[in-house]
This record gives sequence, C-alpha cells and structure tokens, in this order.
Amino acid sequence: MAQKRTDPATLAEFATDESGILHAQDIEAIYYPQSEAELAQLLAQTSKNGNLVTVSGAGTGLSGARVPIHGGLVIATENLGTPQDHDLTHIDAEQFGKQYTIYLDANRREAYVPAGVSTELLDEMLPEGLLYPPDPTEKSGLLGANIACNASGARTFHYGATRNWVLGMRVVLPTGDILTLNRGEVTADDHQLRFASESGTTYTVPVPTYQMPPIKNAAGLYARPGMDLVDLFIGSEGILGVITEAHLKLTGRPENIVGEIAFFTSEADALAFIEDLRAAAAAGAMTVLSIEYFDGNSLDFMEHEVIAGKDYAAAVYTEVSGMLDELDALLVALEANNSAEDWFAETPEDRREQKEFRHSLPDEVHSYLRRHDSQAWVTDFVVPADKFPEMLQAYHAAGAALREKFPREGKHYLVFGHIGDYHLHVEFISHNPDELSFVRQLYADLAKQAISFGGTISGEHGVGKKTITVNGRTMPYLELMYGKESLMQIARTKQALDPNLILNVGNQVPRAYLEEL
Repeated sequence: MAQKRTDPATLAEFATDESGILHAQDIEAIYYPQSEAELAQLLAQTSKNGNLVTVSGAGTGLSGARVPIHGGLVIATENLGTPQDHDLTHIDAEQFGKQYTIYLDANRREAYVPAGVSTELLDEMLPEGLLYPPDPTEKSGLLGANIACNASGARTFHYGATRNWVLGMRVVLPTGDILTLNRGEVTADDHQLRFASESGTTYTVPVPTYQMPPIKNAAGLYARPGMDLVDLFIGSEGILGVITEAHLKLTGRPENIVGEIAFFTSEADALAFIEDLRAAAAAGAMTVLSIEYFDGNSLDFMEHEVIAGKDYAAAVYTEVSGMLDELDALLVALEANNSAEDWFAETPEDRREQKEFRHSLPDEVHSYLRRHDSQAWVTDFVVPADKFPEMLQAYHAAGAALREKFPREGKHYLVFGHIGDYHLHVEFISHNPDELSFVRQLYADLAKQAISFGGTISGEHGVGKKTITVNGRTMPYLELMYGKESLMQIARTKQALDPNLILNVGNQVPRAYLEEL
C-alpha cells in the first residue's frame, strides 16, 4: 500500500501551488505511491468508495490544478521513479534521496521515462548528444505534470510544445484500470475514441466538438477531428487519468549554442530586434532556438552586474545554434536596432549563468510577494501574430491603470515570456484586497480581448480551477473561451473514463457542472 501522511505540515504543503491563489481545506491525507501497481490499487479503492482524489506533481503550477479545493485525498507522483521494464539500456540516477530509472533507445532517439522525473533530472540523465526539447521555466516540474498541462517553455519557438515529443504513455484511470497508449494506434472516428484497457475493458469516449485556435494553446481538452488518443491526455490537467510513464521522442542536442541577452533603452527597438530574429529564422539565415522578452519592470527584479545601476526599457534573450562566423544576422540585428548593451555567452558556463539570470525572475517575484504579503495574477494569453501589437498595448494600458488607481511604492506589473510565440505573461502585483479586486477585472478584460483576437486564455499553464468574473457573474475560466455547452462536453468525456467523478474535480469543469450530468 502507498505511503500515507496526515501530519499538518505535509497537508499544508499540498494545500496550494506556486501561484498562492487557491488554498484548500479538509485534506484527509497525502499518499505517495511507489509504483504504478500501488497507484492503481489506491485509485480502484478510492473510486469504489467515492473519495475525491487530487493528483499533485511538484507544486510548480500556476492555475490551482493540484489544489484540492473540495478536500479529499491527494496523490503525490514524486515517487513514481521507475517505468515498466523495457529491453533497452537503462540509466539510473538519484535525486533528493530517491531513485529514478529511464530506458533509452539511442538509435531510435526514444526514451521511456517515469512521471516522477523532473525535466532537470531527465536532461542530466540523457547521454551527451541527446535532448528532450521541451524547456519549461520551472525545471523542478515533474514530467507527468508537464505533459498533463502541455507545458512548453522558451524553446517552443523552434521545437514546438510538449505534445510534439510524446509518442505514447501509460495511464492509470480513476477506476484503477490501466492503459498503454501508442501514437497512431487509436484515432477518433465521428468524434469518438474507441479502445480497450489492459484488462480488456472497452471504452467509447466522446471528443468535444469545439474549435481550438490554431496557435499555441493549453486551454481545455485537445479536440480535433481524427485526433489521436494520446493527445486526449496531453493537456487534460489530470481529469481523465494519472500518467505514470511517457514514451518520449528525443532529438540531437544542438551544437555550438550561443546565448545572447540584448538590452534596449526603448521597447520599440527591442520589438524590432525580435522581428529581425524571426525573419532570420524563417529565411534559414540562422537557427534560433528561443526568443524571450523582459520589460523594464522585470529587469528591476533581476540582479546581475551587467545591469547594475542601469535603467533599461527591455531585454531580449535568444539562443542561437551555429558557428560564430554564421551569426552575421544576429550581429546585424543588434546594430540595426540600437542595442545599448549585449551579453554574449559562448561557453557552457556563460550560458548557464545566462539561464540562471533568466530563471531568477520568478524566484525574485515570489520573494517580493512573500515580503509584502502580496498576491500576483499571471496571464497566459497567446494571440495571432497580426494581433500581437494591439495585445501588448493592452497589457501596458492595464498595468498603467492599476498604477494610476493605486499609486504606491513598488511594482504594479511586469511583462515577460515567450515572445517568439506571441506568448507573453503579464504579472499583476496586488498589495491588498482592493487592488486584487481591480486586478481580477483587468484580467477578465484582457482575457476577453485575447479571445476576440482569435487567441487563447492559456498557452501553457492550463486553466486548472480558475474562475473569472464578467459583468458581475463569476464563471469557470474556460467557459469564457468555449461556453458552457463545451464544458459539459468535457464533463461527458471525463465521465466516460471516470464514472464516479472523483479525479481532480474542479479542473477545467467545476463540480457543480459535473453534478448536472
């Protein structure tokens, strides 16, 4: 039987996530299954008893997906460290006193990886020359959870999102039934997926019929005509089953990577530089792996000697693969767009320092929030390329409105993120309940604008248990994008795999809607 803990400190640890927006009460216990078999036994029992179960990875999420707002049990996946046996090379590692194993097929560039491995550890375990490209900002995030919200990160610009790199998976359904899924084996026919579990139980699962925007998107269950069953679970936020193992596609590790952080005294110059990078990548003049943006407010949270005592309006971080003599397009773009200073990193040590600088932002912001007993709301919107300039203007207008209404010391907002995909995060900082209420309205207005532009309300975080208030009515966050009937379609998909409706209740679809089934 899985290890069980009920001490108050552990319960409190699992009562929220990195966002701090939601806080759970009445958690009964935390279970730590050591294997898929233990997990299946636990879920079978809880489903039979009708106990609510919430699945948790490392707690790095920002949408409340792992927060058990309705109480019940929590299943932590951090000890799921060994996949099923495969007749392949196995690689073992230890982290925080726990043992992890992956199976590698170097010739096919594939790996079988357990859900409890972090993306950071996976990168260390892979042999030199092989890479799992998805690069979420939170390196401590666990693989199973990253797949469950289709996390992506900086290198999505070149490699695409997590979905592109998952060839298959093993999933334990809420009933304890187990699925082995391989891409290409089961596809939707007439908006239905038909398949059988390892025990021989057959399933007919309806696929939602809503239209997903043709951009980077992690809002709602994946739904397309003829879709693959594997894709139903990627981005499902744990409402359909628990991923225990993933069959991953790998690629060659890019050679001769150089990192560049360019600093600008005007946002216009930074944006023009970014367009030149995109153009060079599209023309094949340069292999651009990532393009990240930081506004001046973000830079104020980040500490490094390169910006000490300087007042820059923006910075752009990019990774480029190529020999130094192949980087002419980068040098031309820097000069053409008035880069005030650039930090060029060619050696692995220098690039590691750059990445630490980039990743310092969330840590510094969270430290600020704790010191000021503040809360933050982070957008995750993506819009089509032609609408991005208007959306960026709307972000700045919203931040200015917050600053004007609540003048005080400290930052009111910052803008940063994966600008290569037209995917920026705006983090609003509220110091009191009045500010938070105003921020929620700004957030709702921006979400509606993103949708009106043909965009999405979530590019990589998922929607979790978020709600939003529009015209005085508080509604599920996802309903704003797809409407209630689409949420009921998601609920019916869930019911086909979770007949007792116990797993991750509240993610994507609120409990009240599930009770209408």
